[in-house]
Parts: sequence; C-alpha cells; structure tokens
Amino acid sequence: MFVLCEQCPLRRRPMFRPFSEIELSFVAEMKTDHIVVAPRIDIIRQGEVGGPVYTLFEGWAIRYQQLPSGARQILDILLPGDMVGLASALLGTINHSVQAITPATLCVLSGRDWRDLFAHHPAVALNQLQTRVEEEQRSDVRLSLLGRSNAEQRIGYLMLETFDRLRQRGMVNGGSTCPFPLQRRDIADAAGLSRVHVARTLERLRQRRLAQIQDGVLVLFDRARLADLVGYVPLRPAAGRRAIL
Repeated sequence: MFVLCEQCPLRRRPMFRPFSEIELSFVAEMKTDHIVVAPRIDIIRQGEVGGPVYTLFEGWAIRYQQLPSGARQILDILLPGDMVGLASALLGTINHSVQAITPATLCVLSGRDWRDLFAHHPAVALNQLQTRVEEEQRSDVRLSLLGRSNAEQRIGYLMLETFDRLRQRGMVNGGSTCPFPLQRRDIADAAGLSRVHVARTLERLRQRRLAQIQDGVLVLFDRARLADLVGYVPLRPAAGRRAIL
C-alpha cells in the first residue's frame, strides 16, 4: 500500500495542523515508501546506524531499551501520527528500539535531507521541535511520578495518559472506553513491575470499580477517582496543532 500525503486521513484529524500546498509537496518528496510490519517485529533496533525515519500511520508500537541484564524497559507507547527513529536522522545512531505491538503501517521518510526542512520550511521545523519538547515534558512528568508511586498508581497513570493521548487523536468514540492492546508483559515493562504484580494490580483496580482491561479494551469506570488515586497530571494543551510528516 502507498497512501499519498495529499490523501492522508491522519491529516484531517484535529490534532494535526493543515499544510500549505508547498509544505505538503515537500513532505510528499520526503516519503519514499509505506511499509507493513507484523506484531512483535522490531521496526528499528537499538544501536542502529543511519536508519530511516518513519511516521506511524496505523497501529501501536513501543519504544524500549534492552538492558544489559536482558530486561526490557518500555520508554513510551507510540500511536498513529508519532515519529519513529528521528535520532537516526539527527544524530546518526539511535539508543533505543521500536517494536510494533499490533499490525502496523508506517510512512518511510528518506527522500529529502532533514536539513532541507529547516532551510526551506522553518515553520514546520519549529513545530516539530515544539512537539519534541512537549513529548519530553510528558515523559518527565510520568517518570517523576512513576519513580515515587505504587503499582496501582503506576498502572492507573499509564491508563489515563494513554486514554487522553488517544482522545487527542480523535480515536476515542466518546464515553469511557478505548483500545488498549498492551499485554501484561508490556504493562509490566512500562511500569517497572513483574507480570504477577501487574495481574494482581489489574484485579484490584477492577474490584474497586476504577478501571479494567479486557480483550484489548480499556474501560475507565470512575475516571475522577482513578485520577485522584494516581495523582494524574492531565496532558497540557499543545502549543499548537502538530505538523505530521
């Protein structure tokens, strides 16, 4: 499959800003391919040198590091519209891996040098920089809270943050449910817990009628109570609509 940038359905979502014809033409020149990746396949690998940059078009992925002990730490969940592998273009190498956790499709962005983006489309480049800073701030808040919280708080925070990120993208159909294809091993590696601990914590959250994950769907029974329990910091409004590449 190859989705033309001019026909990209992601661009019509409220989260992403409209492009001028000139900007869209430039991005179309960047895109060289549209690939399909099966679940549990690495898109990029830690230590890779000079790999391409991608935009996640469909599906979910995780950004993670493999520790010397063999343990895996999930650093973030990647959703449609997120960029993958930007460090390769800017730094030449990358210190994390990215793996699809559902069937995923990605736009391959290797047709133009990234320096051209800054030289010819500074507004788009600045928007990308703002997005990276906002993502860093989101990561900082989550890291500071997860480092000082218990299992229920860690998992509850992950649930609420993921729900809100999906809602920003228009991927929550109202109400209190959303897709949540992470398996227990993924939740464990994202929250720094064992799988047994995750199973017990999910059961406690269900019994307390706060939240439940079943058959790949997250249900927030009582968002207000869950947010109060975990000390959830709602996502800050973005500085502007994102420029999707």
